[in-house]
Amino acid sequence: MARYLAKRAVDRLLVLFTALTLQFLLLRVLPYYVMGIDPSFFFMNPNLTNEQRELIRKTFGLDEPLPQQFVKYVLSLFTGNMGYSFYTRRPVVSELMERLPNTIILLGTSTILVIILGLAIGLLVAMKRGTKIDTAVVSTSVFLNSFPSFFLGLLLLLFLGYYFRLFPTAGTVSRPVPKDPVRYIADYLWHLTLPLLTQIIIGVGGYALFIRSLFITQLGEDYIVTARAKGVDERKIMTKHVLRNVLPPIITTIALALPGIVSGAVITETIFSWYGVGRWLFEASLQFDYPVVQAVLFISVVLTVISLYIADIVIAIVDPRVRLR
Repeated sequence: MARYLAKRAVDRLLVLFTALTLQFLLLRVLPYYVMGIDPSFFFMNPNLTNEQRELIRKTFGLDEPLPQQFVKYVLSLFTGNMGYSFYTRRPVVSELMERLPNTIILLGTSTILVIILGLAIGLLVAMKRGTKIDTAVVSTSVFLNSFPSFFLGLLLLLFLGYYFRLFPTAGTVSRPVPKDPVRYIADYLWHLTLPLLTQIIIGVGGYALFIRSLFITQLGEDYIVTARAKGVDERKIMTKHVLRNVLPPIITTIALALPGIVSGAVITETIFSWYGVGRWLFEASLQFDYPVVQAVLFISVVLTVISLYIADIVIAIVDPRVRLR
């Protein structure tokens, strides 16, 4: 077990180092050394003198050798020094903490509901395979999984927000902000409904198909035939025998979904003007606000590596066979 975890730790560290290297090349080296975009460009002041421009370059450390820049770049990220936004002149960490709770509530809730609903629906249709229920659920899931999230969001806005006026069309809370805590929470949930519904509808179909496929691939195995020959109930076979054997890919899928809870849903948050990290990342990308982009990508990479390593530990406990690989 210790040897297995040590090997996986090395693999995850290599992934983290590779991701940070690519991020440094794309966000620090490419704009300045390849595209020739001077950092003083973001100050939007054409009257800057050469001395002022040189001071700005020195502030960003662009006068130092690239290896030294890379070391400082990595150390600053891991110590929480993510710089200042080019456009708001505010610390990136401060802006991130303002938006992060909204993204965690939206994506955390939708991820949990998608996993629960997808697992339940996938298990049901696997048990009902070949029936009309299976055909209907599979057809609906394929349709929902291929439906563009931006189009679904616009449809919900058009019908439920504009025509029927059941939900607000934009924002996180109403203006003016309700002062009463109970009214504030109710108003917040009111604004949350449409983006949450969009995330659930888009995600649940694909996850249900994934679960169904996992279960069906196990149904022809010898241990299932033996269990049926012994007269074991079908539901017990699915929940006790099959579920344990398909847990590793399910755990990996969940681990890959967890970083998205923090990095945000760019399309959904932008369409519904949700004050979250995804919309912030989209706006920063359009404005070439590199400190914001690098902060969000860095957090996403670190959380992905940590989530996958935790998944490795859980899988090794659930399925001891993986320790021998």
